[in-house]
Amino acid sequence: MTTSINRIQLLRGDLRGSRQIVRPPWAPDEFRFVDACERCDACIAACSETILKRGQGGFPEVDFSQGGCTFCGDCVKACTHGVLAFFDDLEQAPWNLIAQIQDNCLSLNGVVCRSCGEACDDSVIRFKLEIGGKARPLLDETECTGCGECIAICPTQSIQIHRLPETAVTEAQASVGGAKQA
Repeated sequence: MTTSINRIQLLRGDLRGSRQIVRPPWAPDEFRFVDACERCDACIAACSETILKRGQGGFPEVDFSQGGCTFCGDCVKACTHGVLAFFDDLEQAPWNLIAQIQDNCLSLNGVVCRSCGEACDDSVIRFKLEIGGKARPLLDETECTGCGECIAICPTQSIQIHRLPETAVTEAQASVGGAKQA
């Protein structure tokens, strides 16, 4: 199986294309972001959740191991260079990210754990009881904002954030009506 990688992944040494960098909410696409970002750290300093970190090359990255994004918009307000900017359409989601539960989830393997569901403020992760005492986690992909709140709390790191294809973003935004606003 062939994996397609972009130039940035090649230069970063990510030949498998597996390391996904998450930029702050309301960031433009990767190429425009890297081209325009001055690496001033203003957005990092403004992040009250402390999930923005200085990443490779000095560019800000989201670190969901510290917690989730509340979409407060403080990073956008702090960006004096205009790289981070609220979209004209207030219904548009701040990014095209969604959580995905992996097969090593404790609950999927018969161990009682509902940490992600309890951490999800939007109640996007629910559990369906099955025969044998398992509680299958169900993630409503049309409602997930990709905030990452469920990631830090997961004891087995069974939740990952994935980028939606652009066509899926448009469809999800149409059905959801956007993400939480500040």
